[in-house]
Amino acid sequence: MTDSTPSQPNVTIIVTARDRFSLAVRALENLVAVTKPPFELIYIDAGSPTRVASELERICAENSFRYERFEHFLSPCQSRNRGHHLAQTKYVAFIENDVMASEGWLEALIKCADETGAEVVQPLLCQGVPLHTEIHQAGGNFTDDLDAFFNGPAEAHRLTDKHLNHQGKRVDEVELSRTETQVCEVHCILVRRDVFERFGDFDENMPCSKDHVDFSVTVWANGGRIMLEPSSIVTFCHPDRTHPVEPMDRKLFILRWSPAWQRKSLDHFRTKWGLESDPYFKKYEKLMTWRYRDGVVRPLVRKLPLIGHSHKVQSLATIALLPAIKAMGTRLGNQQAAQTANWDSRKV
Repeated sequence: MTDSTPSQPNVTIIVTARDRFSLAVRALENLVAVTKPPFELIYIDAGSPTRVASELERICAENSFRYERFEHFLSPCQSRNRGHHLAQTKYVAFIENDVMASEGWLEALIKCADETGAEVVQPLLCQGVPLHTEIHQAGGNFTDDLDAFFNGPAEAHRLTDKHLNHQGKRVDEVELSRTETQVCEVHCILVRRDVFERFGDFDENMPCSKDHVDFSVTVWANGGRIMLEPSSIVTFCHPDRTHPVEPMDRKLFILRWSPAWQRKSLDHFRTKWGLESDPYFKKYEKLMTWRYRDGVVRPLVRKLPLIGHSHKVQSLATIALLPAIKAMGTRLGNQQAAQTANWDSRKV
């Protein structure tokens, strides 16, 4: 008689929030439906609304998942660290709460890691609807010259933004194969758990922008490898008209993309990797408010009858509302820092 009992899991899925909660229940239900056991799952719920939290806790209980609730918001790096600190398996798979996975996504990532020995494996990331059809990211580079980036003089350290290979193309339009890549997006990645013992945690001094690039550079700086495994496919449901930022999401979204958090991340990243003379950051600083415009202001204005879809009205509304939204982001950031410090002091 064949023993049908699943073997011991060698992977723990860590689910964290990116910048909203409105897709969280649907995304967790999707994981349950498409992910073949055995695996463990730890859900880091940092500040979701009561109704969402109740559903998440119920799904976790029904599936023997571990549910860790924080009453306050956490940055993505904070959430990922709290998740992998609780894991005991060989691998940890990080996936955000607005990502929909496809059948076989996890097995393909593990197979790639087993066969290549890579420290990190990323699936093919898609975007939009129908799910799993349009490419969001398929690997990329954080620099054009690795040797100069790590070993050259300061003026030779240059960051590129070529981490969205094939973005917008259909999956069936391009030929992709397993390959090494410089940079991974942390919407979904598989990581050998001992990486954190060797290279350190996700850097919590980067609450927002470029945290994925920082993680990728850290892996490369320590002799690690990142692989793209395109047979594993997931879809990042980025905020747009199909998956808009809902009212329940606004506080977290405003905190996550606050200029204060973005500036803190960029300043730390620039100093950490010796990029003070890189002109890239001047260009990026001009783009700090586009998510506020597209994710918060425009959806609100579009609800206005007759004039809501006027570009002029949307532009004027952006100018009028941005100062208040920025101030709210700064205030939420200060509150989050105090709450996190208070919680961490109680855990000591």
